Amino acid sequence: MDQKSAMVLACCAIQALAADTVYTLDAVSVTAYREEENVFLQPHSIDVKKSAEVNLDQVISQKDLLNSISGVRVEQTNDGSGHMTSVRMSLSTNPYYLFLQDGIPVQSSGFFNHNGLAFTSYGLANSVEVLKGAGTALYGSDAVAATINVISAAEPSKTPMSSVRIDGGSDGYGAVAVENSAPIDAKSGYRIGVKYNHNDSWREHNTLDRFELNGRYDYLIDNDNSIKVLLSGAKTNGEQAGDFGNYANIENGSTAASDKSDYLSALTKTDIRRQYDTMRLSAEWINYAWADVEISLTPYIRYNRNRYVATWEPHLPRNDSIQQSVGVLEKTTFDYDWGKVIVGFDTEYTQAQQKYMQDFNTTASGKTYIVGPIFDYDVDYFAISPYLQSEYRLSQTMIFSGGVRFDYNRFDYRNNLSIGQDSSTVYFRPGNRSDDFTHLSPKLSLSYLPNESLYLYARYANGFRIPQATQLYSQKANTSVSELNPETSDTYEIGVKQRFGKHFVELGSYYMTIDDTITRYNGSGSTKYYANGGSTIHQGIEASASAVLTDEVEAKVSYSYSTHKYQNDVTYKNNDMASAPRTITNTRLLYSPNGIKGLAMMGEWQYIGKYWMDDENTREYNGYSIGNVKVDYKVRNNLSVFGKVNNITDKRYATRATYEFSKYNYTPGDPRQFFAGLEYTW
Repeated sequence: MDQKSAMVLACCAIQALAADTVYTLDAVSVTAYREEENVFLQPHSIDVKKSAEVNLDQVISQKDLLNSISGVRVEQTNDGSGHMTSVRMSLSTNPYYLFLQDGIPVQSSGFFNHNGLAFTSYGLANSVEVLKGAGTALYGSDAVAATINVISAAEPSKTPMSSVRIDGGSDGYGAVAVENSAPIDAKSGYRIGVKYNHNDSWREHNTLDRFELNGRYDYLIDNDNSIKVLLSGAKTNGEQAGDFGNYANIENGSTAASDKSDYLSALTKTDIRRQYDTMRLSAEWINYAWADVEISLTPYIRYNRNRYVATWEPHLPRNDSIQQSVGVLEKTTFDYDWGKVIVGFDTEYTQAQQKYMQDFNTTASGKTYIVGPIFDYDVDYFAISPYLQSEYRLSQTMIFSGGVRFDYNRFDYRNNLSIGQDSSTVYFRPGNRSDDFTHLSPKLSLSYLPNESLYLYARYANGFRIPQATQLYSQKANTSVSELNPETSDTYEIGVKQRFGKHFVELGSYYMTIDDTITRYNGSGSTKYYANGGSTIHQGIEASASAVLTDEVEAKVSYSYSTHKYQNDVTYKNNDMASAPRTITNTRLLYSPNGIKGLAMMGEWQYIGKYWMDDENTREYNGYSIGNVKVDYKVRNNLSVFGKVNNITDKRYATRATYEFSKYNYTPGDPRQFFAGLEYTW
């Protein structure tokens, strides 16, 4: 199906929903303002995926959790738990997304990792929320294209309960999750959950082991004070397969780890795998001592470690990075008859160590690399960001919102090796230095609610993202680039949300410009480096719709059409950006037969349109479409069985296709796979 056909199908489905009147949308979100707000009454494009749908999706990887949301595309990389994200942007590793778990950042803004969702316990997720576009004044650097919040631990249960969930499937996949919750006394309770999964994989050198932990403790001190303590962690150990260079290996379903000689040679010399370790502890104190005033103070500590072999580099160096952070989120809300005012600040201090090493002697792309360290440096990072967000009711039907945020970010860098080029002359180690960045971000919105079934809004949001520590200090030689400036973005958005009886439709259109875009350029040989380029322009429409067609059948459609272009870039001129399909569609049909209580079945179709494989716009990939079937059956109140078939037609396709340095790179999509399991609660 081409993008025009997909667009027509989605539009027809949306128009078909406009047949009824009266509906109460009860979905709430906690992401935009760090407190519960009705999704329908927010001047943002924000999607909430509730626990029932999350359970039906039977989450194994991050894409299972997010790809049903309009305009959201998550693709797994070659190590199983790694991923790339695309929301209002091309699919890339760039830091345009703020990843949260239960409202707490999972990584420091100065040390963005595109695999950020691997630092969440997504396998134990209760729900997930996506705030598209630059966030409210409560969010700063990286919240440019989207803020993604994984909600993990639900409130402690009122009575003691335990559950065990076991599932398994194709290619040696198996998982077990155990949860326990109970009240401690009249004022406190807890919930704790753990999950372990193992996957042999259908490819060689691609096994995965992952452990996740979630914990929550609630304590009501008195009528005016409460405390919520959250603990989350994950440990991942996965072998890294590589890309294919010959598309024939995609078409014939090759199970090899790669067909590239550099990768296959390195397998005999080093252990090619990725390991994530993460742990977070936070304690939120909420005070209601004063009328119409709520004070929230959330200190947190966080540990992240990321180890991997850079399979995208011809000499396959090994990375080991550690970040240890302490931070505070403070928010005070004042409620008035005319609206509300939120004031607060975020602050964080991070100590980071970065090591980049060559484990074996090799010659690649005309350069000789010898065993030893390439980079070894430490960075102290500090950020503080006061903000103000307000809401004013102009009338019974019109609300004006405004906000402003000031961000201060500072890096103190210390090099532990000799200054200058490494032995290969590919890399450059700068001397000790400090870099600081400041930015003021205004936010404005106007919303109109003529009746209880229709909500319209227009908003403007300025955002930014600071350069990452590795972009600043892991430099390439002979590029004439020693400093980077922050990127700044301006987003203009209009949207409409409409209820039609039991149906719901949301349509939105956005236009976003990013100036001083930090762009990756190709240097000599196979060298890549970052520099501030020109501007990029991102614009599109997003649509989501749900309809209760009968008392047994529900349909959901998520659709987006977008363009992403360079503007006046020194190298890429006004080209389309690579890895940016114009059309993304997810269609779901859910069936819950009245004759079999507790049974839910879903058919799903995912479509990714064609896109350029390179920024020069010389090669194009046709995209893909796949179908999935999922079933959940509650046999009785304490026993459920479930299963799913992914890629039901056994389609051979690439989840990502690029063309760089005259070489093709294809990441294979999974073949048809079967999974099943059961959950028992007592």
